[in-house]
Amino acid sequence: MSLFSFGQDAISYALKEEADYIDVRMENAFENYVGMRNRKLCGVNTQLRESIGVRILFNGFWGFAATASLDTSSIRTAVESALLCAKKIAKRFPEEKSNLADMTVRKTSVADECEKSPQLIDPIERMDLVSDINSRITTRVKDLSVLDIKLIENNTQKFFLNSDGTQIEQILVRASLFLGSSLMGSSTLPKICSVGFGGVGGIEQFQTLEFEDLLTKFTSSLPKIAQAKLVKPTEQPVILNERMGWNLCHEFCHAVESDLILEGRSSLGNQIGTKIGSEKVTIIDDASFKGYGEYYFDDEGVKASGTLIVEDGILFDVLQTRETAGEMSAIPTSNGRAESSLHLPLVRQSNTFFEPGNFSFEELLENTRSGLFVCDSFGGISDTIQGNFQLDAQYGRKIEKGELGDYVTNFSLVGNLFSILGSIDGMSRDLGSYPAYCSKGGQSVSVGSISPKVSLKTIGIITNIAHRQTRKVDFEKMRER
Repeated sequence: MSLFSFGQDAISYALKEEADYIDVRMENAFENYVGMRNRKLCGVNTQLRESIGVRILFNGFWGFAATASLDTSSIRTAVESALLCAKKIAKRFPEEKSNLADMTVRKTSVADECEKSPQLIDPIERMDLVSDINSRITTRVKDLSVLDIKLIENNTQKFFLNSDGTQIEQILVRASLFLGSSLMGSSTLPKICSVGFGGVGGIEQFQTLEFEDLLTKFTSSLPKIAQAKLVKPTEQPVILNERMGWNLCHEFCHAVESDLILEGRSSLGNQIGTKIGSEKVTIIDDASFKGYGEYYFDDEGVKASGTLIVEDGILFDVLQTRETAGEMSAIPTSNGRAESSLHLPLVRQSNTFFEPGNFSFEELLENTRSGLFVCDSFGGISDTIQGNFQLDAQYGRKIEKGELGDYVTNFSLVGNLFSILGSIDGMSRDLGSYPAYCSKGGQSVSVGSISPKVSLKTIGIITNIAHRQTRKVDFEKMRER
């Protein structure tokens, strides 16, 4: 029996058991991984996974169950478990009923375009690609103590069916490549640098001029980062490069996730329509944008669309699932996402970014005159209740008289989410797009690291040498939170 037939059977069986609403998510996921450390293959792995998740609404209460055993008996057991869960919750919490916002019923099939499908290419081709990239880096940079290369390819077929009649198939294809290096320079502290590249499609992305440009910048900056100096704790003007700009935007947008607002963990839900940033700031979340967080429909069957979060400094909207939108009398924003069909959908970002401005990089430097150009993120963390955040930078360059100067490292940016947007005074017209991941509620999903360069009048800078001494080139731990 096909995945689609299993889904139809699950819905029919649940409706016989008096469910008010049921949706079924099914996945056929292919993932390939190739890892290389210091010229040696350290991991080659291919996974094929099938799974099905059943979500049932009974008298206003949710039940959920999932299984990776795709047979009629196991799936019907999952339906029974989800229904039993909903009934038990209804008895324990009779006042906490859920209400789903309306959505359009659709029957469609869509797929990403891909020149080199992860499922079809010769494994030798991808290993040759990793080996070639390794050679190109090591011939240009001689003093690397560690060089990690990690190639990840995904091809996921996703089905969504619900009892209202929606039937959706979407095929999402991704390829990403992460480079991580460690160098010993003039100090005793290792200097770590990492970058990622990739997006929608296959490994053909790593044969483009854009990737060659990234590789050139990566290798040319490594020796200079190795000799970088420490920066003094201070507050000063900064320009954030594209990865750091996105990191700031991403951490702020956790505070506009409606589940956190409903839980009392963010105050921004009460500030819609108020000015929270400078007129230079417009923020958009758009799952239809061809970034690493792209999809056609979210995991509740809502068609992907763009959400205007902040416009000219004014908070305009927040991110919603069908459930949170029902509770807030709002419209779903297609941000109900789950790591897989084995997990429940949560309010998650997709491709979230600052809208570009009209400045060149040279103009941003000239306007800043004296400050710091902050480059590439190690990740960030934020407290959406109080608003405090910290963004760990890989390195920076001093700005002196409007020009780039010495390299510096081992520092972080700190501030408050609810006031920092007021310090933004310019955006570049160029836009960078890179792969990233976000973790929430024990689930990790792909998101688009998309941003222009961002200029701020001032921000706090702290040094964290002890923290940096413990860092290792571990891409799992470096995923965004």
